[in-house]
Amino acid sequence: MGRWLGRIVVGLTLSLISFIAYSSQIFIIWPWYGRELSVELMTLLGPFNLLVGMLLWNYWLCVLTDPGQVPKDWQPDVQSEHGYEVKPLTGTPRYCRTCQSYKPPRAHHCKQCKRCVLRMDHHCPWVNNCIGFANYGHFIRFLFFVDVACIYHVTVITRRVFEGMGRGYWDEPSGVELIFIVLNYVTCVPVICAVGAFSIYHFYCLLANSTTIEGWEKDKAATLVRRGKIQEIKFPYDLGYKSNVVSVLGSNPLLWCCPTVPPGNGLKYDMTTDYGEWMELQSSSHAGGVHGFGAAGKRIVEP
Repeated sequence: MGRWLGRIVVGLTLSLISFIAYSSQIFIIWPWYGRELSVELMTLLGPFNLLVGMLLWNYWLCVLTDPGQVPKDWQPDVQSEHGYEVKPLTGTPRYCRTCQSYKPPRAHHCKQCKRCVLRMDHHCPWVNNCIGFANYGHFIRFLFFVDVACIYHVTVITRRVFEGMGRGYWDEPSGVELIFIVLNYVTCVPVICAVGAFSIYHFYCLLANSTTIEGWEKDKAATLVRRGKIQEIKFPYDLGYKSNVVSVLGSNPLLWCCPTVPPGNGLKYDMTTDYGEWMELQSSSHAGGVHGFGAAGKRIVEP
């Protein structure tokens, strides 16, 4: 049931994207330009369709790309300079009882996907998939192209409205055109508001090299710092804005808007050399506990 519900949600999402993208061109822009091809019309619609194409490409990659699965028989390298996570009582590495396997740093178990996901950010119902190590870059690009395409769309539709109002009447008024103008505003404006707010948060996470789960953990840790229960802490994966973006989108800025394979293998991550001690408080919906980094680079986890 869950699998089919997820596919229905993906179908509805694609339908919404297609309606906004193509109904505006067929029923508003095309009549506005007299239903004739022209250089001006192609100049207007060319960039918009390019944005829509990139949007759909990255969305489909979010849906189809495996976010990253822990390899069978993977075990942490206790000699690694990248650090490893251990439980404070036993001193043993993190272990997922459900998957019966060790968990690499930043990996979490997803109840919906029923497996551990590398660098798990969240499970997204809109793509019917987890957002993790291998598809987080696609997700960031998808949000970016949704924002830009929707702003472009609303700008063009608004230009059409104001051009008609500026003459004191609708240019070649059409009941169908008016209906689709209203429908496009009703569908596109809420998308801009909702996805725009979501994008701001994830662009911030990208710049901080943080996942949604780690963001929750940092917020809870900050609350404990204010209450005086723990000492001031630092997040170990924040390498600086540029390095943080490179760790997700790759080293070539010219390719940041193009789907690419993320650097690394999702099993280990660079950390700042002066991170001090970091404590994480996982939410109860994931394999909860308190995490910390000691001087030796061990990440301590309470079950």
